[in-house]
Amino acid sequence: MSNPRNTDSDGTSYMEMIYLVNDSDFGIPEHCPCGSQIIIQISTEAEAIPKKYFVCKDFKNNGLHRKKEWTEAIEDETRCLKTKVGDNESRMRSLGGLEYRIDGIDKASQKNDGEIPHLGYQIDEIDKASKKNADEIALLEAIIEKLYNIIMLHFLCMIHSGTPNYL
Repeated sequence: MSNPRNTDSDGTSYMEMIYLVNDSDFGIPEHCPCGSQIIIQISTEAEAIPKKYFVCKDFKNNGLHRKKEWTEAIEDETRCLKTKVGDNESRMRSLGGLEYRIDGIDKASQKNDGEIPHLGYQIDEIDKASKKNADEIALLEAIIEKLYNIIMLHFLCMIHSGTPNYL
């Protein structure tokens, strides 16, 4: 990241500084809000147990730089990692359910693959029967038309010859 003290007309340096402030407030800081690198420092104060700190390499106690106790940063980072691990475990469990559903779909697909040729055969048979029925229907229509013509001719002959009406 560039040094946030340099100002850009589009405000990118301000956004970088906001990111750096946020980054240094939680977990293990990567950069100081001033843009400098964070280093590990061990206190040299006369205490029974020396403390470790994440500190800006250009640290001045003026509120513009970060100094964070090592244990606090590690605890923050651990909480964050536990949350991420929990989220990933949930995702992995849901993927197991998806895997089961995919297996079911795959088995159904394989079953359908076996039925498709049989359905193709049935469609061919239906097509043949349909063509045969269409031919028979056309033949029946021709027979009906001929019978109609014969009946009409017979009827006209009866009327012309003066045969009594049977209707």
